[in-house]
Amino acid sequence: MARTLPLPRRMIAAWRRLGMGRRRRLAESEPGLPATLALHDLPLAVLDTETTGLNPLKDRIVSIGGLHWRQDAAEALQLDLRVHPGRPIPASATRIHGIGDAAVAAAPPFALIGGMVIRFWQHRVLLGHNIGFDLALLRAEAERARLPFRRPPAALDIGLLYAALFPREQSYTLEGIAARLDVHIQHRHEALGDCETAAALWCALRPHLAAQGIGTLGAARELMCRPRDLVFNQRQAGWALDLLLPD
Repeated sequence: MARTLPLPRRMIAAWRRLGMGRRRRLAESEPGLPATLALHDLPLAVLDTETTGLNPLKDRIVSIGGLHWRQDAAEALQLDLRVHPGRPIPASATRIHGIGDAAVAAAPPFALIGGMVIRFWQHRVLLGHNIGFDLALLRAEAERARLPFRRPPAALDIGLLYAALFPREQSYTLEGIAARLDVHIQHRHEALGDCETAAALWCALRPHLAAQGIGTLGAARELMCRPRDLVFNQRQAGWALDLLLPD
């Protein structure tokens, strides 16, 4: 039987005293943002997670990073959280993101911070690289913790947008896209660092979107449906494309 990673009771009590564990009732969804919103003016919540593995239904979150971003600049509010996964972190995952059991031993479980994380994208377009994976993990964590999950009013994926714009490219990884768009990567596989890279890639992608006549939120969401093979593979992997692609 796999051992569990205990969370100190004093940490649970401390987080509850801070009010981070309150399970406020959240609506299942919120009104969508207008499809006519200009891409330059989008209120963005850039998000990234680091996890125990690549199975969005079974693996757990160990770190969450987030930025509020608008008009090519970061706003004041950001997230940089470690999360107790409730299980040991595999060595294979630690080799990628550098987060081991000791680093999360005093961190809160998702049940205590999930409401705050979900509220982070309220009234904003959720943006990230492979954001369908992150959304699947976040929804699974919320269900596991019995927290109501509020879907974002809209979401945009850097990988799908890039694949639609450059269908002949061979790599849609964060590194491959950054190299193609001449964006410097710092703090790779740190959740907040990957958010900063995703925001920079968004700024670099927008002129290419404009060149294709893609200037609104609605047009960008439709564009993400174009790389069908990639969309199919992500669906097969269990990513939350139902929260990402237009109906």
